[in-house]
Amino acid sequence: MATLTLIGEPFPDTDARAQVAAARNLTEALAETAPRGCSSRLLLARDSEAPHLNSPRASVEAVPLTTGALPLLWRTGATARPLDGEFVHANTPLVPLRSRTEDDGSQTTVLIPHMLAWNAPDLMGAGHAKSYRAFVKRAIKHADVLLAATHAVAEQLAATYGVEAQVLGLAAPSEYLANEHSATLRATMGLPERYIVTTALPTEHGRLSWALDALEADPTLPDLVVLHFGAEPLPPVRESLATRVHIIEVEDLAEVGAAISGATLLALPQTHIGAGFEVYGALAAHVPILHADCSAVAELAVDAAVSVDNEADFAKALNRLTGEMGEEVMRQLSLHAADRTRAFSWRITAWSLWELHASL
Repeated sequence: MATLTLIGEPFPDTDARAQVAAARNLTEALAETAPRGCSSRLLLARDSEAPHLNSPRASVEAVPLTTGALPLLWRTGATARPLDGEFVHANTPLVPLRSRTEDDGSQTTVLIPHMLAWNAPDLMGAGHAKSYRAFVKRAIKHADVLLAATHAVAEQLAATYGVEAQVLGLAAPSEYLANEHSATLRATMGLPERYIVTTALPTEHGRLSWALDALEADPTLPDLVVLHFGAEPLPPVRESLATRVHIIEVEDLAEVGAAISGATLLALPQTHIGAGFEVYGALAAHVPILHADCSAVAELAVDAAVSVDNEADFAKALNRLTGEMGEEVMRQLSLHAADRTRAFSWRITAWSLWELHASL
């Protein structure tokens, strides 16, 4: 019986909590789609809370290492020996790997979710960006198959390292989806009835200032909800916008699903995004997207998004899309989102992984 082991501990960037949820969803989908006699296993650190998995063909196992030790210890090949002979997949480059000269039946696939460490290191922090680049290089050297979350990532890997990466689509973690408690949670969070939501950061590449400047210049725009996942809280917003900007320091991922599903528009002024989970969530909720010519967002959202090239056009698009004149455009974008979201699900991802490992 073949078991596909999924590394449940992600690289510790701002997507980490969403990646933990995604790993749980994918483990269950792998169990549901597993060929006869096969199963899935979620591998966690000893100090991580084991999730409840619904399928009898899905299991959870802990390694004798703590979460904080993994980024250091998994840089060495010795820690990969317990996985010799296993089928292993990781949704981030944090995975134990080693050089294998013999054919011991091992199969390792590693997905690179984004290229922030090269394109926008300020969105990760210098230390995390350096570590991420090192783990990607190890994956390029030792993984049996290198995967990319988008063609944009695959193309940059090819341009930077001359390697070919297959594209494996992801999906929204279940917490990023609307549920029967979303409206109540929005009320608890103090969100207004109508608002724009963003995951932008106040950095050079994060461009939160684009959205803030647009709000300050146009009092008719809806309020702005900023979802923040960092360890350090965002600084207070400008006094002139204190009543119109709502910063949510995300504690529970269900807050993300509630905020995105209730939004009028997902605004992404940043130059680059992470794994794109907020985009998958918006598509699932049929929420239109505005972005600043970000190739990954354009690829994921296609016709459900509007793209602009500069800050002035971003402000104009916010006004046009959220005003009365934009109602028909927004309706069309929402319909496109409803159509586009059908391309993404954890079952589709799971099927692709089983087929990939069967072909190795």
